[in-house]
Amino acid sequence: MTEQIIIIVAILSFITIGFITKHGKIQSIGDFTISRNKLGWFPIAAGISMTFAGGAALLNMASLGYTFRWYNLVDPIAVTSGLIIVVLFIKRYRKDTGVTISDMLSDSNKSLSVLIGLITSIVFLLFLAAQFVALSKLLVPYFPSINPKLLTIIPSTLIFSYVFFGGFTSVTRTDIMQFFFILFLFLVPISYFFIFKENSAINISPEISGQKMPINLMILLAFPLLYIPFSQDINIRVKSAVSKKKAILGVLLGAFIYSSIIIASTYIGITLAKDGIVLDDPESALSIFFKTYFPSIGIIAIIATLAAIISSLDSYSLNAISSISNDLLLKFRTNKKQRTIINISALFVFTFSLIIALFFNQVLSLILTALLIYISVLIPIVLGKSIKINDQLIFISSIIIIGVICIIELFNVELSPKAVIYPVIGISLMLLFFVISKIKRP
Repeated sequence: MTEQIIIIVAILSFITIGFITKHGKIQSIGDFTISRNKLGWFPIAAGISMTFAGGAALLNMASLGYTFRWYNLVDPIAVTSGLIIVVLFIKRYRKDTGVTISDMLSDSNKSLSVLIGLITSIVFLLFLAAQFVALSKLLVPYFPSINPKLLTIIPSTLIFSYVFFGGFTSVTRTDIMQFFFILFLFLVPISYFFIFKENSAINISPEISGQKMPINLMILLAFPLLYIPFSQDINIRVKSAVSKKKAILGVLLGAFIYSSIIIASTYIGITLAKDGIVLDDPESALSIFFKTYFPSIGIIAIIATLAAIISSLDSYSLNAISSISNDLLLKFRTNKKQRTIINISALFVFTFSLIIALFFNQVLSLILTALLIYISVLIPIVLGKSIKINDQLIFISSIIIIGVICIIELFNVELSPKAVIYPVIGISLMLLFFVISKIKRP
């Protein structure tokens, strides 16, 4: 009962902070999505690290560490490299006057903006659904008498509500609070365990052998290298920094914090495997670790993970609502007030992401599918823009690659590794259109 009360109090505290720090009156999509030139380096760092190192990531990395050991380091290396790329092109983000990443990449071409907006919206819905699933998986062991679906719906609704009313301002303030939760309730205990492990090891049975990570999974974990520079989270936070210097410092510190969290989470899974602890569900590695090695204070890690889940959940809620509002509905419903458009988008986002979460109850699958879609379509678009292909041809090429992916998946065509083949198909189509456009020119 005590653990249940602590969890409920923690959830309510995040929701309270989200509501009391909300933006005064949100009338436009810009007000809802971004705080241009207003944030210092610390909110930038906290926002970036908490969004990318969300609860789903903590659960996944502990699980993958249990199975594949240090192969997981592909992920933090990729994320850090992606953030370094962001720093190199920091001026490009800050010069752009748009609201979403679609605005920046489409250069005001309506059809291309809609296409990119559609892709980003789908990806954000999948990311958000993954956080809903992660939230449910975390809470179920502590509320066994409550239907798991209710444990997905009720807390998700409460968290989503403060994003709906508070927008980016509420998300930013809760990111800071969640960062300190992660620091003191997750990183500090794991650091303590690492230092004094010889006295803590249990060695229940012989060590569980690690596996070699499949190349396809390694490639998918490396996708943040390409995803990060074109992510909406980076776009809005870099633009929200008070200066270029503050933006750079926030991005680099965010990379360091993120890597520390992921390495600690991976270490959790490795420790369980080395001590021979058998897990029925590898995604339970994090909670099992703290129940095994910190039985008297194991609840603190659950609160830390809860904070990470909520941080990602509110960020992807914001991203999905912003993308659908700005990149889709606003293009066709120009006679509607922007606050009304935000309301319609929010209802759509919450309903569909919740449906996805309830029917596809796998955290890692949802995240990797989202990344695969994003990279396979968006990277060829960026290539097309960089080599100055006509926007109409970029649009046609993107539609074709989406159709090809749908056909391959529909007919279960065996392709491996898809993480390489899909982007290569998209890039090849874009280069083909480039050659065609050159031939057609007089």
